[in-house]
Amino acid sequence: MKKKIALLCMMLICVLTTWSQTRSVKGKVTDDAGLPLNGVNIHLKGTQVLTQTNAAGEFTIQVPATGKHELEVSYSGYSSSSVSADGDNLQVKLVKNVSSLDDVVVVGYSTAKRRDLTGTVSSISGAQLEKIPVSSAAEAITGRLPGVQVTTTDGAPGAEIVIRIRGGGSVTQDNSPLYIVDGFPVNSINDIPPSDIASIDILKDAATAAIYGARGANGVVIITTKKPKAGQTTVSYNGYGQARTLPKKLKVLSPYEFVLAQYEYAKLRNQTEVDNFTKYFGAYDDLELYKYQKGTNWQDKLFGDPAYSQQHSISVSGGTVKTKMSLSVTNNTDDGLLAGSGYMRNYLNLKISHDISDKIKLDFASRFIHTVVNGAGSSGSSSFRISDAVTTRPVNGIADQIQLDPTGPDDDYEQFLKSQINPQQLVAQDYRKLVNKALNMNAGVSWLVLSNLTYRSEFGLDFGFGQSRRYYGPLTGESRNVGGNLPLGEITNSNTNGFRWTNTATYSLKNGGKHNLSVLGGQEVILT
Repeated sequence: MKKKIALLCMMLICVLTTWSQTRSVKGKVTDDAGLPLNGVNIHLKGTQVLTQTNAAGEFTIQVPATGKHELEVSYSGYSSSSVSADGDNLQVKLVKNVSSLDDVVVVGYSTAKRRDLTGTVSSISGAQLEKIPVSSAAEAITGRLPGVQVTTTDGAPGAEIVIRIRGGGSVTQDNSPLYIVDGFPVNSINDIPPSDIASIDILKDAATAAIYGARGANGVVIITTKKPKAGQTTVSYNGYGQARTLPKKLKVLSPYEFVLAQYEYAKLRNQTEVDNFTKYFGAYDDLELYKYQKGTNWQDKLFGDPAYSQQHSISVSGGTVKTKMSLSVTNNTDDGLLAGSGYMRNYLNLKISHDISDKIKLDFASRFIHTVVNGAGSSGSSSFRISDAVTTRPVNGIADQIQLDPTGPDDDYEQFLKSQINPQQLVAQDYRKLVNKALNMNAGVSWLVLSNLTYRSEFGLDFGFGQSRRYYGPLTGESRNVGGNLPLGEITNSNTNGFRWTNTATYSLKNGGKHNLSVLGGQEVILT
């Protein structure tokens, strides 16, 4: 009977009951003809809750059970719609936005009107991005472009952001899209501040990405930064500041619940385990004392302080009709919720455009990026995991109540404390600092050979330097497994160089506005 009661107590302590104050709202989105639309964004206004429709145009989204709420339904090429979330089976019909069909989008090495495209292109303008208080272009497009999935491998500032266009196309190979910034292929767009972007165009199928060949098999993300404008010199500022806290804390065991669960677990194993428990936590008859002891909630210790972030961007633009110049400088700082983590970025973008004559035009662009990422995060080679904040013990038993002599020989209680790793100390002993510097320079010349024939040649250089500093203290797994419980340190340096030379010729023919013909031919050399 006693064993049955023990098992029942163990189950009651370990079972987690989820209580939700939300309800599911289902619906379907169609076009004017009643055909279902796939990949439509469904956003619960005033929150970060977001979902997309499936191939049948159907969706399910969680909304609060009480109060009135609205859903914002948006899809590229269609006018957005707002509907009430009070119903149970919503039917939403989107109307085509005719004016958006005249929008000019970047396709490969040229531009085209959206109405002239046979493939699928999703776009977002710089004006929309400027209103979003995030530090990178990858974060800015999260949930805002149909068919584009943006996830992060870690919640730490500067963590890798993964972009997938219409899902993954391979099980074993890389599914990352091709990133093009001002014509130059790059490995990531995390370092591009949204305030400096003119537009983002995403080529999602073979019809639009074919010009890039096999490189565009997983889609192409094309970013165009702001160009200089003629006129009076203007100085503009864009900035924001914000404080973030952990939105929700999970319920964890109290000191009494924890020691009681440990006792029941020891009873289920053997008498030796019970003896060890009694040695470190006390006799079963004294466990009631833990009801009056305050335990440690490691969620408060690790994530309790607010994380502050800010961005400051200053841009200068102006010039004459023939010579135009723009310069922008951006600084980002972001403190992570986890102690010891943080992100800093300095970004400089210079563009100069000069018309030598009516037929010849010169362009020069240079970007310099300096980023510093502190903290090892909670993924990959990091010794710390987010789950440590809820699985680490709230009390250390008798060791919390006795005075230990730090200069004397280790006794059983000191050995016991050493075996119970403190998450705060683990984070402090798992140190990483990443420093990356990148310089990109691109020069081009455009020559109007004939009224309908344009030749353009571009030459670009790309330089990169990276350094990773790691320190593993005695508490880390790397130290225990490799260093024999001794501290370890490593410094890794990397250098990258890139070269790009592109020549294109574009022939355009217009016949009274009824027929348009555009032919593009060229060659490109890329060395990395």
